[in-house]
Amino acid sequence: MPGSVNVRSRISRRSLLRGSALGFTGLAGAALIGCSSDSGGDAPGDGTPTGTVAGTSTATSMSGPPGDLRVAPGRYEGVLPPTTAEADPAGNARYGGTLYTRYLDPPHMDFNQTLSCTINTTMDYTKNKLTRAKLNATSNPNKIDIEGDLADTWEVEGDATKFTFTLRPAKFQNVEPTNGRDLTSEDVKLSFERYQAGGTQRDMFSEVTSIETPDDKTVIVNLGRPVVEFPRNIAAWSHIDAREMIEDQDFLKEHAVGTGPFIQEDWKRKEGTVFTRNPDYFEEGLPYLDEVVARVFNDTATQRAGFVTNNLVEFGARDEDDAADLLSEVPDAVHLVGERLQGANSMVVVFQMNNPVMQDERVRRAVSMAADRKEYSLSRSYAGDGFPYPALGWQPIFDQRPTLEECGPWYQFNPEESSKLLQAAGYSSDSPLDFEVTQFYLQAFYQFDDLVLPMLNAIPELDITSRAVDNPTSVVMLNNREFESAHGMTFGPPAYSVDQIAFPFMHSTGGANFGSIDDPELDQLIEAQREELDDEARRDLWHQIWDRDLDQVYYMYLPENAARHSVWHNYMLNFRPHGLGTYTCYGNGIARSVWLDEDTPTPG
Repeated sequence: MPGSVNVRSRISRRSLLRGSALGFTGLAGAALIGCSSDSGGDAPGDGTPTGTVAGTSTATSMSGPPGDLRVAPGRYEGVLPPTTAEADPAGNARYGGTLYTRYLDPPHMDFNQTLSCTINTTMDYTKNKLTRAKLNATSNPNKIDIEGDLADTWEVEGDATKFTFTLRPAKFQNVEPTNGRDLTSEDVKLSFERYQAGGTQRDMFSEVTSIETPDDKTVIVNLGRPVVEFPRNIAAWSHIDAREMIEDQDFLKEHAVGTGPFIQEDWKRKEGTVFTRNPDYFEEGLPYLDEVVARVFNDTATQRAGFVTNNLVEFGARDEDDAADLLSEVPDAVHLVGERLQGANSMVVVFQMNNPVMQDERVRRAVSMAADRKEYSLSRSYAGDGFPYPALGWQPIFDQRPTLEECGPWYQFNPEESSKLLQAAGYSSDSPLDFEVTQFYLQAFYQFDDLVLPMLNAIPELDITSRAVDNPTSVVMLNNREFESAHGMTFGPPAYSVDQIAFPFMHSTGGANFGSIDDPELDQLIEAQREELDDEARRDLWHQIWDRDLDQVYYMYLPENAARHSVWHNYMLNFRPHGLGTYTCYGNGIARSVWLDEDTPTPG
């Protein structure tokens, strides 16, 4: 059952819950040079379905997909309501069966060393957090609501500087080194202290001054300054480890053992792993599946073939045509078109602000105006107007997605103005600005060399080169700030609040501030939104952060595909794709509550 929230003192329960609802769908802020798509009202956040259903087979209305059990095959848009069976899992779920899915070959098992879905996938099968995102057939895929996970309830006291979590009765898995012992508040305390001490999650615990454990089932987290979004922040990444795992971090790096619904068996690098049902899982009746077989499928053609032959239960289609082909080829396929949530791989070039050349805002703005985002979107077969998808996430801030034009002058394609700014900064066609963009994701996934680089170098005052590095090298360069001018990167994993991007990536002390941003105005805004108790005032601060981010162009954002085309076999019940990621990448927490129809075919 979802955890409840009890709130005392200055923050009313209604205010806190509404503030949390504003929280997140991905990664970006919203208000430069007049991004004005909001109407000033509350952001969508009450869980009410807002999409439309447009079935290409027998799908008809928002009251629910046709049929009592499975979703009818076909194409749908927006929010796809549960079938009659899915609306009552406890009364209708079927136990047993093996789910076949994709695995992303994690480098190790320590999510505090590398924030990547390659690791998070295993964490969400095998571990739990205090709070989590709601993921099931009744969830709204267009926003992130949170609920209790290991925490049965939590209370917020004072001005959001004291959070008291009451733990559910839960056991660690009955394998070495935990051997089925009870979860205690000490495990939570040690996990949080490990995150606080350093690593990728440090910034989420930077305001923690002390953690109290008055008994085995109570954890009190005290903050030196208010952080209203703290329960939402820890819902995204902060899995709880056992004392035994924390005491042997070499073991933790190679093994995934927790309180989660599935036990990891037989992990083979570059091949995959098997997860078996945890018989002692603390949520009554869950999980329904006996087993999840997760295999590494490296190329898209193999993944597609795996879906057609029932070796993969879900597939992220490239576009409408790709999804339509699958619907014609696979009789039980369901295609849902949904809006992506920011933070799920927002694409950027980050400028290094330690470099005096990049400290000149005219240079950063000129380079940004040299990119034709509309043409880029067309070349990538993206729907939309070239909206750059800033990292903060537009959904918590706007009532509808802003347009490219509403994102200010530096995001419009304007080669003449780009040249003027560069000339004012001292560059010419005879003496152009030359620098190198090092990148991994850019070339591999976003065709930087093929599409973006020629646009930039069409400006006479620019002479930019690109150098590809492998992924481990790219990660080291970013974390150590070891790039001279600019580096390609993606924001991730999905954050559940604006704060979860703004502080780590944009604050001068942020652990993920790879570009060495040192902007006192931006720091002040980020700090203020952390402790602002009023929902609308906090939202206004997010607007201002969005404005400052786009105006200063510390990150040069490129377009993403606005739509996600998720295709899955309808014999998997109680499953819906979510805008924060695919099932394989940040969406597999839903596995605890999905089940397979009795007519599920055997993989070919």
